[in-house]
Amino acid sequence: MRSGFLSCHYCIRFICSNHLTRLIVDPGACGFTCKVKVDKVGKYQVTINVQSQCKQIKKLANEMAEIDFLEIYRGPYGQNYISQSAARCGLHPSCPIPCGLIKAIEAELGMAVKKNVGFTYE
Repeated sequence: MRSGFLSCHYCIRFICSNHLTRLIVDPGACGFTCKVKVDKVGKYQVTINVQSQCKQIKKLANEMAEIDFLEIYRGPYGQNYISQSAARCGLHPSCPIPCGLIKAIEAELGMAVKKNVGFTYE
């Protein structure tokens, strides 16, 4: 294992760039690593590109072209556009991809620090 890399079941890694936010989500048991690119196009608007071999994530990616973050931020937990799209696309309830998308959007819009996230089993 690489030095400094968190040993985790789920891992979200940010890759810094001046023009867009890149995120790699390793969802764990399913093995379908997901690559996300988020690019700011307005004060609260972003475009999202999602790449994965997972059928459900591919469906989700088709619904995630451009997002207004205020629609996500203002809604109650679990009732925002990304969560509702994830439910429609049949994602597993514990899939970390929707959370990763929201974190990447926040980071791209300057609303959050690009800090890695992980779950570690003991």
